[in-house]
Amino acid sequence: MSIVINIVAFYAGWFGAAMLAARGLGAWAALPCLAVVVLHLALSRGSRAEVALLVAAGAMGLVAEAALLAGGVTRFPGGAVYGVLPPLWLVTLWMAFSTTLNSSLAWLKTRLALAAVLGLAGGPAAYYGGAQLGAMQLGEPLAASLLAIGVVWAVACPLLAGLARKLG
Repeated sequence: MSIVINIVAFYAGWFGAAMLAARGLGAWAALPCLAVVVLHLALSRGSRAEVALLVAAGAMGLVAEAALLAGGVTRFPGGAVYGVLPPLWLVTLWMAFSTTLNSSLAWLKTRLALAAVLGLAGGPAAYYGGAQLGAMQLGEPLAASLLAIGVVWAVACPLLAGLARKLG
């Protein structure tokens, strides 16, 4: 997949999911990110390594988001699934993010410390943006919630980038 298509697809998926969730359409909000995943698999010829990375990112996202939810860091207008699980759209967003790791963010695979720094900064920025759009709410105090999100992404980003390198 070309880098430009990858960047545009990821941001379109992110924005589409956030906007649908913000409008109370959480059941539909996973569709933009799933479309990104399908496009990525079609253009990357759906290799086993890509599928493994997508599954790993989804599993990591489910666990990380459940922890953030349980800790009161995030809340969702439509509520959590069964009271403990994050909405599906958020898990598919992690999967959509993983499509960047062998394309537009491939350079992070050999720069894991930089991946951690970018996760520390980019994670909270993305969640804050999602909250401003109304897709989620962040716990109070806001700074503590953003720090917790930053720590999660400072760990997740290099783990996923390293996995992409190992699978690649």
